[in-house]
Amino acid sequence: MVFSVELILMMISIIMMSIIFFALYRFREKPGFIYLMGLVGCRIVYAISVILEKNSELLQYKYIFRAMQQTGLTLMVPFFILFVYGLIRHQKVIRRKWKLALFSLFIPWALLIWFDPYLHIVYNTVELYDGQLVTTRTIYASVFNIFCYSSLAVCLYFMFKYMKTMRKDLRKPGMWVLLLASLPLVLEVLRFYQPHWSPWLGPLSILCGMTGMLMLLITFRYKLFSIVPIAKDVVFDTFQEGMLIVNDSGQVVDGNKKVINFFAELGYADFYDRPVTALLEKWPEWCDLSQSVEQGSVEIETWSNDERKVYRVNVYPLGTEGKQRQGSVSLVFDITEQRCQLEKIAQLNRLKDQLFTIVSHDIRSPLAMQFQLVELLEEDLDSFGAEHQEIIAKLGEQIRHTLGMSTNLLEWFRGQREDVVLRPRLLELSEAVEECCQLLQINSEAKHLHIHNDIPIGTHVYADREVVLLVVRNLLSNAIKFTQIGGSIHMHAQLSGKMVIVSVRDNGMGMDSEQVERLFVENQLHSSVGTSGEQGAGLGLLVSKQFVQLSGESIWAESAVGQGSVFYFTMRGGAEL
Repeated sequence: MVFSVELILMMISIIMMSIIFFALYRFREKPGFIYLMGLVGCRIVYAISVILEKNSELLQYKYIFRAMQQTGLTLMVPFFILFVYGLIRHQKVIRRKWKLALFSLFIPWALLIWFDPYLHIVYNTVELYDGQLVTTRTIYASVFNIFCYSSLAVCLYFMFKYMKTMRKDLRKPGMWVLLLASLPLVLEVLRFYQPHWSPWLGPLSILCGMTGMLMLLITFRYKLFSIVPIAKDVVFDTFQEGMLIVNDSGQVVDGNKKVINFFAELGYADFYDRPVTALLEKWPEWCDLSQSVEQGSVEIETWSNDERKVYRVNVYPLGTEGKQRQGSVSLVFDITEQRCQLEKIAQLNRLKDQLFTIVSHDIRSPLAMQFQLVELLEEDLDSFGAEHQEIIAKLGEQIRHTLGMSTNLLEWFRGQREDVVLRPRLLELSEAVEECCQLLQINSEAKHLHIHNDIPIGTHVYADREVVLLVVRNLLSNAIKFTQIGGSIHMHAQLSGKMVIVSVRDNGMGMDSEQVERLFVENQLHSSVGTSGEQGAGLGLLVSKQFVQLSGESIWAESAVGQGSVFYFTMRGGAEL
């Protein structure tokens, strides 16, 4: 073998292709890259056989090495097809039978090349001319070569489309890699149409191994292997939510396994490169967001195996440099179970509403009737004996306590409902307070308490009448409960800007600072025994706070142990004091 500059360069090129082969070995588990290794391996066999043919003198040897060349070139085609398919359709696993079917188109032709001296299907003539092997192809070989070149051209076209969907900063280096990868194909097409150029086109094709090294350097420099689509695949398929990517032209370009299964259940076995209008025609709102590249959220419903499924879809625009938008990504969340739970909760809430309506009608109404009857008995209390008077007093106390507790409970329930409606109007505050004092007169007289309504006549507030009565009644009941026999309670109102601050002051047992802090804590009931052993559920203050806040106002307390307590709440003022 004579070592010329050309031979040395070709050997360097083979070494570079071997480096590429081992560099690809690191990514062998990634979609399509095992086929790329096969392609590079065929290319190395082709390059070695060209060198051996060039340095052989006998026709028999030259033909053997030419057959090796053609076998390598033939098998490169299915490897390249599988690589492109694996790269672009990386979510779809190619079945073994389809791989075998693809190779079965090319392996028989490779075998025909080796047996052509007996069959004469590939070459019409094979001869030595000036030390070079010159062949003429049959019509069958020409048709097969055109089929191979067309297949490779189609693959390059799909690779070009795939590169266009990449990020802008990766698109340019990706196009350079694609351009360099197409050079060997261009040279082989030239050899096909100009067979007499083979002596110098063959070695030139081998030297493309150097361009392959340049491709590898570009790939590693811009991390094409790690960004598109390798690391992306791992991240995509880790998501428990479906992910659908649509470009700015309205074409579906990618999706993870979750969204693939989602559309597969709907009958879309392959949704790549489909227009989003066709894919999402059942859900126009989702389709509009994807097409307009706008951020938004919609809920959709599907039926799979007679089972209703509910999904929430969040659509986000994909942007690159500047304000240019490259498409959109849709995240699909399965909220079927959550929706079922919400529907169950709604059903339970309706049942709760019905239950409290029954309670309000069937329990509170009889209690109110019993309360009126007890009041009639108390008016004629002197006509009963001492034993009966004590029974009537105890009965009245129990009925008032039960009625007050049921009233607070029902009012609390009413405040919990989202559809609660307050009807504020102009009220005479002193009259509303006097009505509450009259209602609680028997309670106060039983402890010989003096309730002073110090609110001037003409003091108006703009509030819901039932809310004012509820709050004042609860605050007065608390003051009566925790004030010693013979004590006093004062009701005041003070104008502060556009607000009226109403206060209920007693000279009872009072509270320490920790007790005051716990008074209005949400969802916590605190009940204490009154000065005469009165019991309570601790719901009154909680209900009062709830309705004061629904009115947009505030309530608070001040107290000290042994010095009584003052409860304040605000109402919107309706007139000057």
